[in-house]
Amino acid sequence: MTTAPLSPDCLIAVATKTGQQIDLHFGHADDFAIYAVRNGTVAFLEKREVEHYCQGGHGDEDKREVILRALADCRALFVARIGGGPGTRLREAGIEPVDDYPYGAPEASIVAWLASQNG
Repeated sequence: MTTAPLSPDCLIAVATKTGQQIDLHFGHADDFAIYAVRNGTVAFLEKREVEHYCQGGHGDEDKREVILRALADCRALFVARIGGGPGTRLREAGIEPVDDYPYGAPEASIVAWLASQNG
């Protein structure tokens, strides 16, 4: 188990069932793995439990808002998939939804995404 660095440059949330892959749809996540990024190093920090948003074809707006509050300190949320409505609400809350790395390893995907953000 990796120890997370203190005072992270940013926090990144990941929807993962296994901890090994970005393998969950936003609406199906019961928790999110939180990774701390500092000086280019990515380390698992904690798991944050939530109630999943998807309710059989439609989303529960109250649960979505609770999820947004749980992830409010995160710069981005990595998911296998996300719908347009939740993606828009995340952006409005200052959290970038990232679905470009489905089934990728969380740490490597975060590093690749951050590199793409910096030019």
